Amino acid sequence: GAGRGARHDSDSDDLSPPRRGGAAAGDEAGEEPVKMSSGLRAGLVRGSDLKEEAAQVREERRAAVLAAPDEQTGRNATTVYRNREGLRIEREEWVQQQQKKRKKKISEYPEQELEWGGGVKQKYSQEAEKAEVERIAAQPFARFQPDEKYMEELKERQDWNDPMRKFQEDGEDGAAQGSAGGPQAAAAPAKKKPKCPHAPWPNRFDIPPGYRWDGKVRGTNFERKWLETKNHREFKQKERWAWEMEEM
Repeated sequence: GAGRGARHDSDSDDLSPPRRGGAAAGDEAGEEPVKMSSGLRAGLVRGSDLKEEAAQVREERRAAVLAAPDEQTGRNATTVYRNREGLRIEREEWVQQQQKKRKKKISEYPEQELEWGGGVKQKYSQEAEKAEVERIAAQPFARFQPDEKYMEELKERQDWNDPMRKFQEDGEDGAAQGSAGGPQAAAAPAKKKPKCPHAPWPNRFDIPPGYRWDGKVRGTNFERKWLETKNHREFKQKERWAWEMEEM
């Protein structure tokens, strides 16, 4: 009863439990606050106090730099010039080396100077195109016989339905092997490359399957769906164009 009465009689505005180290906290109130490496106080600080403290720290640092000797701060020090080996040289010698280096760059690469509207490759392409236009302009309007360049272009052109294309490819492969291995390799028959016996599935890039493929597609049929969508879009576009022409 007495303990319960004593507990009820202790009326106070602070209902929080008693804090530990109350006396120690009072003793530490007079100590200096903890500061960070920048010189500012750590913890919760008001904005006005932080501004004043930052200005004071800057003034102290500036005063310390001004009070330091010139050997440490480098104030009023002369510029040190060094060559490529790291040795100290005079300023006149350094200026001469820079001028020689600049003249050497200009003299070595005069054809690679930058130009507006393109680079070296673009310039060569324009010159080649200009020469081709001049060659075509010099030809007569009606040509009865093809020239040599046109014949070379026709020979280099390869059609997918050319019946002689296979023999031409085999001949080129044999010639390449013969030039690489000498007359003995040229006399030996060219080894045919293995090809897949199964029909390739349609894909965007017309890539043939490898010769070890067993003919079964194990993918998600993404290529087939992509081609079907493309064909459907083209069909709808042609159908729309036909309807528009019909309405006109």
